[in-house]
Amino acid sequence: MTEEQPRPDGGTAAVQSGSTEQGTNEPESKGKYVGRGEKRKEDNRLTTGRGRYIDDLEPVPNLKYISVLRSPHAHARIEDIDASAALDMDGVHAVVTGEQVAELVDPFPASVQNPSNAYYPIAVDKVRYNGEPVAVVVADDRYRAHDALEFINVSYERLDPILDPEEAVEDDAPQVHEGGNVANYRELEYGDVDAEFAAADHIVKERFEYPRTAYPPLETYGVIADYDDGQDTLDIWANFQGPFSLHAVSTSVLPLPENRISLKVPSDQGGGFGVKCSLYPYIVLLSAVSMETGVPVKWIESRQEHLLASSMHANRVQYLEGAVDDDGDIRAIRFRQFDDFGGYVRPPEPGATYRPIGNWQGPYDMNALGAELYTVRTNKCPTGPHRGYGCHLHYFALEGLVDRMAETIDMDPAELRLRNFITDDAFPFESLTGGLYDSGQYERAMQMGLDAIDYDGFSTESDDPDTLIGIGMSAVVDPQASNMGYLDVALPKEMRRYSKSGAVEAATVIIGPDGTVKVELTDSPEGQGHETTASQIVADELRVDFDDVQVNTGIDTGLDSWVISSGTYSSRFGTIGHSAIAKAARKVRNQAETIGAHLLGVDVETVELRDGAVISESGESISLRRIAGTTYWNPQDLPEDVEPKLASLTVTGMDQATAVTDDDKVNSSMTYAFGAHFAVVEVNIKTGVVEIKDYVTVHDAGTVVNPLIVRGQIEGGTFHGYASTLYEFHEYDKTGTLQTDSLMDYSMPTIKERLKMRHEHIETPSPFTELGSKGTGEAGTQAVVPALSNAVRNALQQVDVDIDTLPITPDRVWELVQDVEADDT
Repeated sequence: MTEEQPRPDGGTAAVQSGSTEQGTNEPESKGKYVGRGEKRKEDNRLTTGRGRYIDDLEPVPNLKYISVLRSPHAHARIEDIDASAALDMDGVHAVVTGEQVAELVDPFPASVQNPSNAYYPIAVDKVRYNGEPVAVVVADDRYRAHDALEFINVSYERLDPILDPEEAVEDDAPQVHEGGNVANYRELEYGDVDAEFAAADHIVKERFEYPRTAYPPLETYGVIADYDDGQDTLDIWANFQGPFSLHAVSTSVLPLPENRISLKVPSDQGGGFGVKCSLYPYIVLLSAVSMETGVPVKWIESRQEHLLASSMHANRVQYLEGAVDDDGDIRAIRFRQFDDFGGYVRPPEPGATYRPIGNWQGPYDMNALGAELYTVRTNKCPTGPHRGYGCHLHYFALEGLVDRMAETIDMDPAELRLRNFITDDAFPFESLTGGLYDSGQYERAMQMGLDAIDYDGFSTESDDPDTLIGIGMSAVVDPQASNMGYLDVALPKEMRRYSKSGAVEAATVIIGPDGTVKVELTDSPEGQGHETTASQIVADELRVDFDDVQVNTGIDTGLDSWVISSGTYSSRFGTIGHSAIAKAARKVRNQAETIGAHLLGVDVETVELRDGAVISESGESISLRRIAGTTYWNPQDLPEDVEPKLASLTVTGMDQATAVTDDDKVNSSMTYAFGAHFAVVEVNIKTGVVEIKDYVTVHDAGTVVNPLIVRGQIEGGTFHGYASTLYEFHEYDKTGTLQTDSLMDYSMPTIKERLKMRHEHIETPSPFTELGSKGTGEAGTQAVVPALSNAVRNALQQVDVDIDTLPITPDRVWELVQDVEADDT
C-alpha cells in the first residue's frame, strides 16, 4: 500500500508498508492516530517563548553564579595559582581550584586498558588541552564572576603538545599522561580474514581521514547545584540528555550516596545532538563548588566555552581494505584506525570506536571482518557522543571503499551494492560481529532511490567546462537503542570485571479520578516531539482523543522513576521508548476493562474500551470517567483481587540486549534501520564551490508513528551530516590552540544553505518492538556523509582528483585541483 504524504516543499513522498513476515511478534495494526502526521503539541509553547529552559530557572534563594578560568595552553604544568586580587573584588565570594575539588571528589572511572592519570572535572596539577578548567570564581552575578577571571594569576610551565593521533602512538611522542598515549588497543577478527583476502581476486585499499566536529546546539550547557549541609543532600538542575548511566558515573565520584543526590532535568532543552551527554563533568564540578563554598551556584556556558571545551566528536584516521572478486562478491573487509579522544578518555568513550560494532559490515553479506583499533590521547578537548556516534565516520570510509571496489572491477557502484545486500528472507540476520539486524528491504529501498534520482538517465555532461557533474550514493544500517554492554568489547575478556547488558526504558500511564489521561516519561526531549508521539500511542491504546492525553517530560531522580539507561540519545525513543509507552497503556486498558466488566456484571472477555467507555457485546456501557471515579472514590465496589488504580509504571527491555561473548561478539543495538541516500552535485573547479542539484533519501525505520516527525528527524539528521561533509571542522594550530572557538571561525551552514531534499519511505516493521517502530534520528547523519563525498569524488575524478578527507570545503577543492594541474605541467 502506498500513501502520498505532503512534504514541506509542497511535494509528496511515498510511505510504503512492507511485509511483516520476517518476525513472529507482528505489531498491532495502526489505529486512529498512529501513522498520522499530527502536529506537534510542543510547538505552540516553544515557538511563542513559553518554554522553560535551564537558564530560566532560579529554583533556590541566594543563588550565586560562577565563571570558569580555562587554560590558554594545550599542555602545561600548573606551578602556582594566585587568586588574591580576584578575592578582593566586590561581590566575589570564592575562588575554587583543582586541589580543593580533588579533596572532595574522586577521579572519574575509565573503561580502557591503560587508564589516564586521574581525571577530575578541573585540572589539578597539569593541563592537557586548551580550555581545560583551572579555577572557578563564585560571585553575586555572572558579570562579576567573569570580570574576576582577569585577576587570577596562574604560572605555567609549558610542555610540548601532541596533536596527531598517528604520531601520538610513536615512542618518542610527547606524553599526554605518564604511561603512554595509547589508552586502549584491540585486534578483533570475525571469520577467517586472511583466507578471504588470500582468495580474493582484488584487494582495494584506501586511507580516510575524518575531522573533529562540534554539532553545537542552540542552547549551551547549564548547571545549578545546591548542597544542603543540614540534610547532607545535593540538588542539581542540568540540561543533561543522558544516558543516566553517566548520572551513576557522576554520583560514584561525589562524597554522597546516590539516594542523597537528586538530578533534575527540565522538560525543555534547546537541542542536544549527543553533546549534552558530556555535561556530567560540570555537574560534578558545580556540585563540588557548592559543597566547598556552602552556597547554591549556577553556571551557563558561553558559546565560546562550548566550542572550546564542552565536547567534540573524535577525529579518525582509518586505513580500510576490501577483498572483492571479479564477479562483484565482497569477501571481507579489514581496517586499522586511530581514534583521537583528546586529553582524557572519559565515559562513555571509547564509544565512538565500538558503538557501531554490531553493524561494522553495513548492509553487506560478507564472510569475514578484521579490525585493529587504537584509542589515542592527544592534547585536544575530550570527546563524547554526537549524533551518529562513530557510525558516520565508519560509513564515510566503508561506502567510499565500496565505490573504489566497484571501480577496480569495472562494475557500476549501484550494481555492486545490490549484489551484496543482505536479502529480505535472511532477517533477522546476525552480523559477523554479533549484531542482530531485525528487519529490512535493502534492495527495494535502494531501487526506489535509484528511480527517484533517475540514475539510469544521469549524465556527467556539462555546458560549462569549469563545472563538473557527479553522482553519489550510500547505503547504511542505522543502529538504535544501544546495548549498554557493547563497550565491554574495548577490554579483553580477562579484564571484564562483570557483565553489562540491556537497554531498558520506563513509562508511566495514569487515568486520574476524573478520567483524564497522563503520561510520564523518563527523559527530556531536545526537539524530537516526544509529547506528540507518546500522545498518539496512548490515545490509540486507550481509545481516547489525542488532545486529551497530557504528557510530562523531564526527570527528577529524587522523585521520579527512572532506569540506568534513561535519556534521549541513541535514537532509542522510537525503539524502546515507544514499546514502554504502549505496554504501559495496554496494562491500564486491561485494568479499565476488568473493572468496567465487573461494574457491568459481564465477563471481561466480552467488553472493549473505546470511545471513552467500556462497552459490552450487548451494547451496555460504562464511561471511563465513571470507572475512574469508582476506582478511586469507591474501591469497595471493585473485584476482590483488583487494586484500586488505573495506572502502570512499566519498565521494559529487550531480550536481544545480551552481554559481550568471549569471542567479542555483541548485539550492540536493539534495532537496525536502513537508509539509502543519493546526491547529484556540480563542482566548480575554478572556485571549489560544491552545489547540490538534487538529493533523495530513502529510509526504513519500521512502523512510522508520525510521518511529519520522522521527516523532520531525517531532514535534521541529514543536515547535520551535510554540514560536517562540506563545512564543519575544528582546527588546532601547532601549539594546540583551538582556532575555531567562535561561530565566525567554526563554519556552519545556515537556513540560507539548507539542503533541499526529496524523501521516500518504506515501512518494514521490527519484530522486536511493540509497534514495529525503530528510531530515525541518526540515519540521515550517517548516510549523507558518504553519499555527498562520493558524489563530489565522482565529479572530481574527471580531472584526476580524489577525495579521502573531510570536510570538502571550497579552498580544499581548489587546492586539490591546483595540485593536479601543477603536476600535469
